[in-house]
Amino acid sequence: MNVIIVGAGNLGSSLARKLSDLGHRITIIEKNPKAVSLLPRGRVDSGAMTIVHRDGSTSAGMLEAGISDADVFVAATGKDSLNGLAAQRAKLIYRVEEVMTVVRDEGARTLYDSLGISTINKASLASDYFVTMLTEEA
Repeated sequence: MNVIIVGAGNLGSSLARKLSDLGHRITIIEKNPKAVSLLPRGRVDSGAMTIVHRDGSTSAGMLEAGISDADVFVAATGKDSLNGLAAQRAKLIYRVEEVMTVVRDEGARTLYDSLGISTINKASLASDYFVTMLTEEA
């Protein structure tokens, strides 16, 4: 699978590592050199991961990353507005089949879900997990 991930922070770099371990082709769009340093140097040097040093919400960044060949697009920055813009552009303009984004705002989550963009809210996911853990112990 050809996966593009916008954002090389904790979530983006962890996702990139795990998908790379499974043999998927990973392209990461990240303009911050400090965030890029979180990625495993060996995989970047070997070509298992490709880095595009641009703003991931722009057409220029997406085109350089090879958006036309992407099977999956994940917007995983720390900014809802950037994630939303990137995800909408990938889904509606470039017609990527599977688009996912991280959101903090539940209202935005409803909007993106209605556009066919899969969403995850880290706070909601964590609280659901804790409730499950607590109720299983009882």
